[in-house]
Amino acid sequence: MGLFAGVGGFELGLAKAGHEARLLCEIDPGARAVLAARFPGARLHADVRTLRKLPSDAQILTAGFPCQDLSQAGRTAGIDGKSSGLWREVFRVLSAGKKSLLPFVLIENVPFMLRVDRGRALDLIVASLEDLGYRWAYRVVDSMSFGLPQRRQRVFLLASLDEDPRAILLSDDVGLPAPRDPSPELAFGFYWTEGNRGLGTAVDAVPTLKAGSTVGIPSPPAVLLPCGRVVTPGRVVTPSIEDAERLQGFPARWTAPSEAVRARAQRWRLVGNSVTVDFNPTLAV
Repeated sequence: MGLFAGVGGFELGLAKAGHEARLLCEIDPGARAVLAARFPGARLHADVRTLRKLPSDAQILTAGFPCQDLSQAGRTAGIDGKSSGLWREVFRVLSAGKKSLLPFVLIENVPFMLRVDRGRALDLIVASLEDLGYRWAYRVVDSMSFGLPQRRQRVFLLASLDEDPRAILLSDDVGLPAPRDPSPELAFGFYWTEGNRGLGTAVDAVPTLKAGSTVGIPSPPAVLLPCGRVVTPGRVVTPSIEDAERLQGFPARWTAPSEAVRARAQRWRLVGNSVTVDFNPTLAV
């Protein structure tokens, strides 16, 4: 089951390992429209703050809680900020059924959470897990390690009651593709404007996809195409929303159901806020 489920990045990844979503909690109406269309067998709940209990037969709780207060590109207010402070709801709901805690908990967030407030966010989260009897492990992984041409680092923290999470989360490490210098023979991804906290550039890939503005204005990266592969060498293009979905590991038009309740431009925000599908560790059914 998923808290802060977004458009189902965790759920689609875990479905590839044989899992089925039972309950999905998401406050955004556009994202809920996507979840309803893509996971018709799951019960939907709108607000984590009003969720009282988890399904008794659930095996995994996933939670990509809001990153706005922990992100380098956000407010950096810390783990107690208005948005990221909702992490406490994960443990409120989890401990509501303390006599039958879920076997696994899988949490995702931005890597800057390890630095803001000297790592206080991680300290609080792992202390809460240990209080409930969980063992835990975490690592920072990049979408590029999974064959996706997007440079996107995220922290994944896996906790378990009975298994050693290190054996699952840390068992394989193929590493990042070898770094390459910019070249006329390679594509080059970048953003036109970066503000005061840039997310950088990427060779033969795009930099981290952004959620866009709070009023729904998309902020896609640009790509300088390589010479010799296209009719117009050196042409600069902008990925479409369908391209962005693929860059996150989703099939094209995955977020299209959101257009029933939100403007098309809002799909960029849903994709930019999502968990990359191919990140998910393989957990035994």
